[in-house]
Amino acid sequence: MYREIKDKIVKDIDPEIIAWNREEIKGGNQPLIYSYPQPEDNIKNKKFFAVKDYERAIFYNKGELVGVLGGGVYELEKKAKIKGTEIVWIDASIISIQWGVPQTSGIPTKDGRLIGLHGDLKLKINDVKIFYNDIAAGKKEWTVIDLKDWIMSLLHTSLRDIFKNYKAKEVLLEERERIITRITSKITDEFLRYGLNLESFNLIGLKLPEGTEKLYEVDREQERTADELEMQKMKKDIELQKLELEAAKKDFKRKEELLDAKSKAEKAKYDAEAERIDGDVKTDLLERQQTAKVAGDVKIIEAKKGLEESEKKLIQEKISELKEKLDKFDNLLTEGKISSDVYNTRVNRIEKELKELERKLIS
Repeated sequence: MYREIKDKIVKDIDPEIIAWNREEIKGGNQPLIYSYPQPEDNIKNKKFFAVKDYERAIFYNKGELVGVLGGGVYELEKKAKIKGTEIVWIDASIISIQWGVPQTSGIPTKDGRLIGLHGDLKLKINDVKIFYNDIAAGKKEWTVIDLKDWIMSLLHTSLRDIFKNYKAKEVLLEERERIITRITSKITDEFLRYGLNLESFNLIGLKLPEGTEKLYEVDREQERTADELEMQKMKKDIELQKLELEAAKKDFKRKEELLDAKSKAEKAKYDAEAERIDGDVKTDLLERQQTAKVAGDVKIIEAKKGLEESEKKLIQEKISELKEKLDKFDNLLTEGKISSDVYNTRVNRIEKELKELERKLIS
């Protein structure tokens, strides 16, 4: 039916080329649809048709959809130059629409009050096939005003669905951005069903019945008072937390001082125990010297006279004393009163003496 021609230069008016030659219309009621052929047109005299980048074209042959075309120049084939061929151009640029709902016939709230509102929106016809079939319904003429009337019908229904969940007071107290977000979300989904893309939506003003706002001025004042009380409570809580923190710091410092005092007492106790053990060591040294002296005496007795029963008894008593000392040091080590180093030093000495005395006793 057609084929695209690359690098084809199109003049503003060319008798061989079919195109939508737009004219500026006062009042902004621009057409959104242009169709060919018009009653006076003869497609047999045409060789090409052009689609601008901000347009889309729907090509029909005897009422049957052949294709949807974007920007470009297309050559008509011979079999397309017949009475049943129809080309429909649709404006695919951004369309701005002012909208409004008067308060007298406005949107009812949950408590039955009528709300008037107005704003503006911008949209684009994204799916021209759905738009032409479902909105324009195949009409040869369709303008911005026609689209606005259709949008207002859809918008009115969407607004009813939203505001029926709000009381008038809630509309007054609600953040406008939240309301706009809910409306935008709903109508965006609705527009997509009809091939329209919502580019932006603005709610410029709201109007409620006269005197409505005064009825809720008390509520607003109460809310402001409640906010102030809440702020004061928060400040008191913060001050209380500061006091608790200071008390905790003081308690920590007190416990730290107690621990330091306890540590010093433990150190003094340890020093006293060390001094006592040092005294025991010195005593032991004296005893060892005495033991050595006794051992020397035993050697003299053995050399001169040999061991007798009285001398054996002396050695046995000394051995018993040394064993008792071994038991004593075992207890001290078990109770943690002496260190392992001190214990080992002293025990080794005592055991060495025991072995020497036992050897002497046996010999």
